[in-house]
Order: sequence, then structure tokens, then C-alpha cells
Amino acid sequence: MTVGIVGMGIAGLRAALLLERHGVTVKLFEARDRIGGRLATWTDSIEDVRFETGGEWIDADNVRVLSLLREFGLSSISADDSPRRIIFEEAVCYSNNLWSEAFEDELRLEAAAVELCRGLRSPPWANRLEIEKDHRPLSDFVRLQTNSPRGKWYLTNKLRSDEGEDLDQVGFLGWLSGYMHYLDREQNAMSAFRIQNGSVELMNGLRERIQTDINCGAVLRKIEQSDSGVVLRFEGFEERVDRVILTLPPRLLEQVVFEPALSVSKRCAIEACGMGRAVKITWQFKSKWWLERGWNGSMHCDGPLQQTWDASLGGAPVMSAYICGTEAQKWTELGDPVNAGLYVLTKLYPEAGVEFVRGWFSDWIHDPFSRGGFSFLATGYVIEHMQHMVESEGRIHFAGEHTSLWTGFIEGALDSAERASAEAIL
Repeated sequence: MTVGIVGMGIAGLRAALLLERHGVTVKLFEARDRIGGRLATWTDSIEDVRFETGGEWIDADNVRVLSLLREFGLSSISADDSPRRIIFEEAVCYSNNLWSEAFEDELRLEAAAVELCRGLRSPPWANRLEIEKDHRPLSDFVRLQTNSPRGKWYLTNKLRSDEGEDLDQVGFLGWLSGYMHYLDREQNAMSAFRIQNGSVELMNGLRERIQTDINCGAVLRKIEQSDSGVVLRFEGFEERVDRVILTLPPRLLEQVVFEPALSVSKRCAIEACGMGRAVKITWQFKSKWWLERGWNGSMHCDGPLQQTWDASLGGAPVMSAYICGTEAQKWTELGDPVNAGLYVLTKLYPEAGVEFVRGWFSDWIHDPFSRGGFSFLATGYVIEHMQHMVESEGRIHFAGEHTSLWTGFIEGALDSAERASAEAIL
């Protein structure tokens, strides 16, 4: 049996390795000129610059990712657990000493979420009696659980960063379904690790163990499925396989012609799946000027930069800003977002302008092979559509973080690879 895998992000690479270990012949295709998908490490060996342009953080309970790192002999580095700086309306506090009213709002929201999770079932779409929560945006829940402007802003900022999108787009039931993963977590488990030398090390580790060559620059246009197999039609060539695993993000799946057409439920699920609007601005500096201020570089603010942190993976000092939602869309419309972002940063910290060397803008909203940062569970999505995103269509199987209960996580991409590869060999 021959299985084609389209999309050589971490889900596709992992599925290829699992299938080869089961003695299955694979044919591998990637539209980009590199592997990794939305995991990408920018490197400059001459100046020792290294940082992640895409997915970066690993939670302490992401067992699949951490196990894979151990298997390949790769190291993770712990996140700096010193307090984040919080700025709202020019007032400053730290995450370990929040304004009292914001801290009370956070405790109230977390207690309410825990209580609501007690009545939920897994998988999320089994909660059919909770349809009102599915159609309700997460922003409503935040508004009802907060009594102060500071608390409302702080929790909105924090959750928007987690979801990769404005909270009025995120379904409340979908968020609760994800929150269920966190009920038994220890403190500081979220965003606990990064890969020491970048995600490229993990991608290369997977690639080195896969025996089959990867066809890069292969843009899929059409899939023809019959009782005898599947024909994959790319730009300029075609391949015949017995089955296929598609790891393409939802907006890319919409561009593929399926013959016969996908079921109505599958097409609707693909169209309804949310893809977060997310960008990164990254600056290289002469020194880590933020350390001289007694600050680790991690900030949440009510300005247009939203969130920053020390993103250095090499020797060169690097800081990144992560921006989501409507604000991120605005940054993509600027002629020079790197210098515009530096201007905003300099208003807060004048040293940034003096120490600046160069910068980069990572626009995942308009990236032609992703059309978004990572998926989120939109309003009205869980009960009506989420189950159908996971389901196979005959000889066609679907993988990627958007098909996992670990939505939006590297862990989810690996989870989906395990499921899809098992389906393909049944």
C-alpha cells in the first residue's frame, strides 16, 4: 500500500515516520521550498541570530512533543519564570503582583470556568445541550466575570494571546473545551519550554529518520478519488496513491478541488474552522538593554504591540512582539511594520531605538501556505462542525492541529498524525 502525505509540517513529517515504521510506502509532498510549515526558525550563523518566526512554545504537559525531543536527543529550555511587566493606561505592575481588582477578576473568571467544565463531556461536540454556550463569544464571559476596567483588559489581552484571535470571534464552549486540558495542571505549565536551537532542529530530526524523499514546491490543485485509489494533481504533475493524508490548513483545503466533492458536513466544517490572525515583529539589538532595566523583556500592554518577550535562541539579543486579531491585520497594512513597531517600543523604552540593529515581520495572515497563525474554535463551530473536521472521506484522511482536541498546539499536530496514520493502515 502507498499513502501520499500532502503538507510536510510537523503533522505530515510525524505521520510519514509512523507509516514507514509500519512498513507502508509513502509519497511526500510540500508546497513550500522548506519543511516545517508554521514552525520556522530564522537563523543567521554569521551574527548568531536565531529565533522562531512561527510556533514557539511548548506546555509542560505536551507529552508528545517532549517525548519526541527526548527520542531525538534534543534539549528544551525553560521559559523565564520571572514576572511579566503589565502596562495599562500608563500604569505599571507585574504578573506576580497584579492590581488587586484585576487579580480578583482573574480568580473569579478561573473559578467560574472550572465549575462550568465540571459538567462538560469529551469530545466537545458531545455537549449538545450546551448549544447556547457554543454560539456565545468568549468576550461575553470575560465581560460578565470582570468588575474592573483593568481586569477586563488584562484577561482579554491574556486570552487573546492564547487563542490567537479577538475574543468576540472565539466560541465560549470551544474555549471551555480547551480549558479542560488545564484543570489538573501545575502552576506555570503553560508556555513552559522552547526548543533550545529552534523548531528547525525537531523538523530536521524527523526528516533524517524518514527514508523517502520529499517533493518540495508541490502545490496541490485537485484530488480524484475512486474505488481503485486516489489521484493527486499538482501544478505540473500528478501522482497515484492508495490513500492520502492531507495536513493542509483549512483555508488551503478550500482551494483544492475534490472529485467527487467532499460531503456537505466536511465542506461546512472546513469553511467554519477559524484561523487566527497573528503576526510577529522581531528586532535584533546590540545588547539585551531590557536586562539592564531589571526586566526580562516579557510584557503585556494595552498598546498596539500587545505582547513582547526575549525571543533570543542564539547569541544575538532578539525581542519579539506577538500581535493578534484586528490589531494584527492593521500591522499588515503598514509599509514598514518593523520600524513602526520599533517606534512604538521606543516610546516605552528609549533604549530600543539606540540599540536597534535590524528587524523582521512574520505575516501569517497573508502567508500563502497557511492563511493564518493557528486554528481556534469559532462561535457555533464545536457542536455543528468540529466532529466533521476530524472524519475521513473514503480514502482521504485529515491531519493538522485543526483536527485535534489540542487545537492550536504543536501537541495537537502530533496527536493528529498518530490518528490519521492509524486510520490509513486499517
